[in-house]
Amino acid sequence: MKWSRKSICGKVRYIMTRKVALITGGASGLGRTLMEEFIKADYDVCFTYMNSEKKAKCYQEKYGDRVLAIKADASVYDAACDVVKSCIDKFKRIDVLVNNAASAKDGSVLKLEYNDFDYTIKNVLYPVFNYTKATVPYLIKNTGKIINIGSINGLRGREGSLAYSTAKAGIEGFTKTIAKELGFYNICCNVVAPGFINTDGQANTSELIKKMVKDECVIKKLTEPIEVANLVLFLAGDKSNNITGQVYKIDCGQYI
Repeated sequence: MKWSRKSICGKVRYIMTRKVALITGGASGLGRTLMEEFIKADYDVCFTYMNSEKKAKCYQEKYGDRVLAIKADASVYDAACDVVKSCIDKFKRIDVLVNNAASAKDGSVLKLEYNDFDYTIKNVLYPVFNYTKATVPYLIKNTGKIINIGSINGLRGREGSLAYSTAKAGIEGFTKTIAKELGFYNICCNVVAPGFINTDGQANTSELIKKMVKDECVIKKLTEPIEVANLVLFLAGDKSNNITGQVYKIDCGQYI
């Protein structure tokens, strides 16, 4: 909660208002957990979605005025501007931006088609620019936070995942640069780089693949979405006010 100063009938009054988080790709997978954990932490939440319309409507009904769900193509800048405007119209502020939305078509350099590489860059890296650019003027007003969801594959590379690894690596460079540019405004910008996350989207992943992931990890378990959300919430809060330009791996030691 934050105190807001308002004039009511000619008298100044101070009222409690919630902080507001804008989360892209917030209807499923990690994004759903982020959305629900921010609400539990007493934020109001605006989140975007693309294909999970039924889920988005359910969350809108479940959380009522605490949530604003907007269908939007994260790769389109004008759509991002419209989302931000709608968020401001409803909640009057934005304190935290979590760039989570991503979609990829991937393969190795020998097999990957140009159109698939282009698609992945547009749907993994472009959204981070689009929402950061559209949101920054409002974050400046509230000394806000930007948390970009990266990947350990953007740090180490991964065979057969050329486009996704490249796009996620771009997020690291982007975040370090805006941390330098926005530090003057006390805006903290960081990357959370998970390994394999055991989301509901991995329900069809074979046990063999999951075992191979565990075998890579120092801590022999899979990272749960709530664990990633807890780190994101820490970086969104006041206890991380001196942390910026950093990349936080959360992967059970999958990449050391």
